[in-house]
Amino acid sequence: MSINPLYLLGEATTSFRRNWIMSLGAIITIFLSLLLVGVSIYSGAVVNSLVEDVESKVSIQVFILDDAPSQDIEVLQRQLQSNPLVSTVSFTTKDEALEKFKETMEQSPEVIANIEGNPLPASLDVELNNAQDIELVVEEIKASDAFMRIADRPDDPSRSLNYGQETVRRLFAFTNVLRYIGIAFVAMLALVSLIFINNTIRLAIYARRAEIGIMRLVGASNWFIRAPFILEGVFQALIGALLAIATLFAFHVWGLPRIQQAISFMAISVPNAIMWQIAALLTLGGILIGIIGSWIAMRKYLKV
Repeated sequence: MSINPLYLLGEATTSFRRNWIMSLGAIITIFLSLLLVGVSIYSGAVVNSLVEDVESKVSIQVFILDDAPSQDIEVLQRQLQSNPLVSTVSFTTKDEALEKFKETMEQSPEVIANIEGNPLPASLDVELNNAQDIELVVEEIKASDAFMRIADRPDDPSRSLNYGQETVRRLFAFTNVLRYIGIAFVAMLALVSLIFINNTIRLAIYARRAEIGIMRLVGASNWFIRAPFILEGVFQALIGALLAIATLFAFHVWGLPRIQQAISFMAISVPNAIMWQIAALLTLGGILIGIIGSWIAMRKYLKV
């Protein structure tokens, strides 16, 4: 028997309408599942932007003894500048350090008023190409004889180094935990969607069992009988995916800008390219869920 695509499409649409309550339930389940998947990916993009912002601010400060020999300072500076992991190395004098401190404490004039003289040391400020390499650079500094001679804490030179790697390390650990939880959550939601579509197609097959038996008797092929059920599952999943995509785009257009305004001190951004990638992923995921759910239902319940 030849396969007429329009006939199969019509059969899938008819079955969809006949079982609209179950179909609606499947659509809602898929919508919520894929929406949460999209939210998980979207949240990951937000967290990545925050991590990148933190990384861009990570640097190493090498505090220098007031009477440190200038040649030793230059030796350490040249050593760091020759390191491919280092982006820039700049020297901050005691006066410049005090001015920067006063700028950061503008909202607390009483603190500035109580400063006597200039207690702040000069420093070498080291910027990195990759924040995750900070421990390697710190170890190189600690191993330098020049650093040992110019450190402002000769009794404990390691205290002459100031860097924020602990904050970044904790942030990375937190995002890794979120990523694993997100993967498990996505897998669970996909399983729920598959089960729901499976049940929907199963009921559709049961309701049309007499018609299927007649089609089998007149020589209809297995694919001719099964194709409408696959299309029905794809319809349900695709509608759910499109609803999830529309919800995410609505938040991206209207919700995210308001959040950015409310917490302008944090660098939160999600590129439009990420949104289109999420849309493509959810669409493909919805179609696969529809096909797999329908196929499982047919293999288990369609006896032809």
